[in-house]
Amino acid sequence: MSEIHREISSSQGSYGMVSTASKQATDAGVEMLRRGGNAIDAAVAAAFCLGVSEPQASGIGGQSMALVRLSDEKRVFALDGSSRAPYSLQPAKNPKKPIKFGLKSSTVPSTPAALGYLQESYGKLPLAVTLEPSIRAAEEGVKITELIHRRMKKEVEHLRKDSSVKRIFFEKNHLKNIGDMIIQPELAETMRTMAEKGWRDFYTGSIADTIVKDMEIRGGWITKLDLNQIPFPVEREVLESTYRDYDIYTYPPPGAGRVLVQILNTLEGFPPETLDPNEPIGAVISALAFRFALNYRERMPMHPDHYLQSVSQMLVDKGYAKEIIKRIHYIYNMALKDTFLPPPTSGETTHLSVVDKEGNMVGITQSIELVFGSKTMAKGLGFFYNNYMSAFEYKNMAHPYYLLPGGRPWSSVAPVLLFKKGKPHYLLGSPGSSRISTTLAQVIVRLVDKEESLEEAISAPRFHASDTGELLIEKDRFQKDVYKALEISGFDLKKRDPYSFYLGCVQGVQMPMKWREPYKGVADPRRDGTALGPSENETNI
Repeated sequence: MSEIHREISSSQGSYGMVSTASKQATDAGVEMLRRGGNAIDAAVAAAFCLGVSEPQASGIGGQSMALVRLSDEKRVFALDGSSRAPYSLQPAKNPKKPIKFGLKSSTVPSTPAALGYLQESYGKLPLAVTLEPSIRAAEEGVKITELIHRRMKKEVEHLRKDSSVKRIFFEKNHLKNIGDMIIQPELAETMRTMAEKGWRDFYTGSIADTIVKDMEIRGGWITKLDLNQIPFPVEREVLESTYRDYDIYTYPPPGAGRVLVQILNTLEGFPPETLDPNEPIGAVISALAFRFALNYRERMPMHPDHYLQSVSQMLVDKGYAKEIIKRIHYIYNMALKDTFLPPPTSGETTHLSVVDKEGNMVGITQSIELVFGSKTMAKGLGFFYNNYMSAFEYKNMAHPYYLLPGGRPWSSVAPVLLFKKGKPHYLLGSPGSSRISTTLAQVIVRLVDKEESLEEAISAPRFHASDTGELLIEKDRFQKDVYKALEISGFDLKKRDPYSFYLGCVQGVQMPMKWREPYKGVADPRRDGTALGPSENETNI
């Protein structure tokens, strides 16, 4: 195993912490804490800013899902900010294949509604204040990083087809280079309108009128009726479980927290010393646990609008995990027959974690689905439309995520809170579609069973086992006997680059457990993220 290291951004402080996948977004969140805002204000500011500084991953044309802890109420809840399929759809005339490109691939964006709801319900600052950093970043520009440039190059032929995209990302018909600035004046003006008139303008005002006109001219499906039926987010009860001596709170359907819980329930059946993922036995046990959990999720998908929440408890039951543990002990690795396959999601997503000095906590996972979403920008408004129409089932009418008017798309988000002895200890989340739960499980095992630091756990080598037996693994970061053991166990290994972009990007915050202990924030080195918290003399200025 060759020695490969990458610099990791971490920070400590006594007055809160922000960890995101972009320096501009982290700075936006910290600015809100410095100005007397709470974790909700900081998270909303950071989330809006991510849409400017990471336009390939999220934006106001997408959807945002949040896990929230309110300190005063001692309440943890999930905010389901799912987007909606257009109401003009006719199921009998559904396309035969998922729509991935263009205006027809976009669901009704819900990020403005989700973030706006959070802000006005639980924030302390006005929305106009939380939008200031995003407007600044759009006007002054953000630098094209190596990571963003790789995403641009991969999608260059699709991006080239949209005149609005070309004005921003191209120079003389060629993609801009690493280090060049992305300046987004139309997006700045759209956000300024929201700051002045409120986020509802996106759905019922001048912004909505521009979207409807764009859809009519270019053949999209979103209508004035769709936007006026504002996709308000829904507060849902979290999934609760335990792992060793930790209490777990994570995301319910339509997210994938139950996959994470089932993985942890399974791993809990093995002694901690056998779960070292750097050793052959630990890697095999983990990979099998991943495969079983993902397989069962696909066979029994749960939709909160179609099934009682209690039905999904079966898959997070400790006794249920015992059956999987038995099979893993016998190295049972035959794929189970799928009755429900998930829609083909492999989305580009982003995540942020924020904690304030009062103990409020917010984890937001948001996306425009695939890289640059629909590859089409809202004309005159500066944001990418999502392509969540690709995240529905198109053939099986019995499937809970079958494409229906107003339907919510399939999601794999699983932000998670870990409590120890009744006190919050870790706030974690990651992008990565089906890799989200397996990524977070590996970090949690390293934190709890190996007692690694947050920096060590997040930057450690990583792999993902799918339900079909394909295993994605970072090359040159494990011992050779680990790769061999996984192959012998029946996995089809696909090696990825070290610190692979594809294998998640965990933004984590560690809360103090003792008096005078600081908050700690860590940003995954697999992307461009940073972690930062305000110092004493910076707060409430």
